[in-house]
Amino acid sequence: MIEGITGGEVTHFFQPTFANGQKIYDDHIFSTKHKDRILQIIQREPNSTFPMLRARHKKWDGQYDMLILTLELSEEIKHLLKKIVKAWLVEKTAFEEISSMLPGSPMSNYENSNPASVVNDDGE
Repeated sequence: MIEGITGGEVTHFFQPTFANGQKIYDDHIFSTKHKDRILQIIQREPNSTFPMLRARHKKWDGQYDMLILTLELSEEIKHLLKKIVKAWLVEKTAFEEISSMLPGSPMSNYENSNPASVVNDDGE
């Protein structure tokens, strides 16, 4: 999906292997870098009445804008997810506008209050 949206110009941002060559198996986290933006998706198992999709923004390493999406992958949010990924990675849409695209209350969207570089932090 990401390659289709960006025209195939994506790279893994976080290492997919340990230093010894052993693969890191973390199947619920996906991250990629496209040009000067990072996208991280933390996928939860669907268990809500309404599929969950939250977003947060942080500055990675003081230089890259990073959008972290926490979601329950489902057909209901698939179209919106594609729209958000395109807006963030390709169109370079500001976080405030991305935030306004999300369903639900304003509490679904939040800025990072802890600047520590935590790869899989989804704010919970």
